[in-house]
Amino acid sequence: MVTTTRSSRTRGSSEPHWRHVGVLAFVLLGCTLGCDSPSLTLGDELPVDPAQPYNAVGMMNNGCTAFLIDADHIVAAAHCFVDTNTGQWHQRFPLPAGVLPNELGLRFYPNFHPDRVDDDRARVPRADITRAVVGSRAGETALRGSPMDWGIAKVENWRDTAGLNLTPLALASPTVGAQLVNPAYNRHHCPYNDMDSVTWDNMMWDDMDCPTPMFDQWVRVMQLPPLADGVNGDHVDCNTRWIAGSIHRNCTITNVVNDVVQEDCVTNGGSSGSPIIQTGSGPWTAVGVVHGGSGPDFGSSTPDCSIPSAGEGASVDRFREAPRFAENVAVHRRPDNSAATALFAVDGDRDVVVFRAREGASPEYADRFSWWTSLGAPPEGGELTRIAACSTDEDSHPQIFVIGDEVRLHTRGVGPDDNWGVWAGVDLPAGTGRVVDIDATTDDAGRCQIVVATTGAGLQTRNKMANGGWSAWTQVASGSYTEVTALRYDGVIWVAMIDPTGAAWRTWYDDDIWFTPVPLGAPGGVTAWRDVDMTWDEAGRGFMLATPEGGGNVLWFMPMYGGDTAWTWRTFDTGLWAPGFSPRDAPELLTITASRWMEDPPGMTSPVIFGTGPAGNVYFIEYARGPSVVGWVLDWKSFYHERIVY
Repeated sequence: MVTTTRSSRTRGSSEPHWRHVGVLAFVLLGCTLGCDSPSLTLGDELPVDPAQPYNAVGMMNNGCTAFLIDADHIVAAAHCFVDTNTGQWHQRFPLPAGVLPNELGLRFYPNFHPDRVDDDRARVPRADITRAVVGSRAGETALRGSPMDWGIAKVENWRDTAGLNLTPLALASPTVGAQLVNPAYNRHHCPYNDMDSVTWDNMMWDDMDCPTPMFDQWVRVMQLPPLADGVNGDHVDCNTRWIAGSIHRNCTITNVVNDVVQEDCVTNGGSSGSPIIQTGSGPWTAVGVVHGGSGPDFGSSTPDCSIPSAGEGASVDRFREAPRFAENVAVHRRPDNSAATALFAVDGDRDVVVFRAREGASPEYADRFSWWTSLGAPPEGGELTRIAACSTDEDSHPQIFVIGDEVRLHTRGVGPDDNWGVWAGVDLPAGTGRVVDIDATTDDAGRCQIVVATTGAGLQTRNKMANGGWSAWTQVASGSYTEVTALRYDGVIWVAMIDPTGAAWRTWYDDDIWFTPVPLGAPGGVTAWRDVDMTWDEAGRGFMLATPEGGGNVLWFMPMYGGDTAWTWRTFDTGLWAPGFSPRDAPELLTITASRWMEDPPGMTSPVIFGTGPAGNVYFIEYARGPSVVGWVLDWKSFYHERIVY
């Protein structure tokens, strides 16, 4: 199972020169911003270079608020990163006439304040937003609106941040009744027509930047945009006002429903993506991300300011451990339930393994999945790439294997008590230079069998023995291969692989011997294969999947059954799911992984196929068995949401 390289994700890009300040410093210094002062309707001004936790907050150049959760990732609402009607990534804005091409693209401005622009328009601290994983890749409303309206984005190419204090926000679970603050770059407030001596929050009736169909609005007075590239002004429109942020205080968490935080802070346009920060005697932590709020209609010439404004947004429990870049995934069962599928993923940005699993005592294919849980990283650390999963014992508890730095193999498994053991190392075959891929299946006795693709030692395999130990490594095939997959089907262990030229091969183990590899060829138009996997179809029969170089909407597969028609290339014509819209172009897939764990018996199997894309998203298609549809649903959906919706 292939994965993208680190260089393609520009992991080594320059980092900002930050002065990190401990959380305790905020407790001692943060009240210089007026913790005990009376709040304005809008809130207190977010100043230049604030103390914690406000120094993690910044503005996106499309009008959203966002906040740092580590040195190079921000959180905001999903609709700040993607068009949730189409699922397409916001790589560019719909620009009015006369706007220069170099104004395209999303950027994050930490600690943004108009005074920075006044001081030097060309040197306002900023970073590029280069990719994002989101809770609702498409169909925000169909995916229950605000619950899945969250996203984690990579920020790179930091500029002019030397000397800034940009301490990322820690994440914690919300507590009903807890006191909050909410820093945000709000565009509106009541009273709506003030032009008083407090100039930073002045509002105006804007009929130039907010034309139909966005309709005229009462909005904060627009300030001068920074020079995004040192020469040209950044994006401007009705949403992007380039104004000072505000801090809303003295609000509380009124409820938490389905891991959605409901709070009574003053939220309105521009609040999307802002952190819900829980206060108290300990460290102040982000417990959610604002989706939006309710309140006066500022598109009215006389908004009713008596309407209360309150906000809500996804709890951090929904995304705290979500992969920020899903490098590779594997499928097996839930640790404590043999009837429930689990998906294991390598988070390539953090170099940890995480998983989520089908919930419920007797789950069905349409039941929701848990939020992501971290399994941490092997003690040696390093760059984690490929992952595989199989059964660690006769009760089919899951065991995972992950490659580290291409020179180590790590494993972690679940014991009879349904608890995870510790990370351990696995010896590599003699002669191995690098280990580049791994997959797992079961041997004739139903025990775990792993297959690795190496440089120097070719394809190698070993299996679990009755005493719990491992057999010696045995060569499956000589030569060099970059991807490998394995499946025990109909009493035969099948292995498929891709060589460095992109050609696909298969071999098999039967009657105690490994057979000579046979080429699988390629259909017309396919010049090379990128990744390959084997799985079960809806009748419990084996079949092979492959994704070609060049992507496109076609997913290729080969049935492993059918006599003379077996091992013949066929296609799934896939798209990107967008409810209420025609399917969009399918995402480019870097890896392909299909479910090995059958939650239902043969003949009632509901297989799921997973893919990962260049932005680190996880997508899936599946064979559905529901009241409205039975059969393959071939439009890829984001696997970051909680349940399948048709």
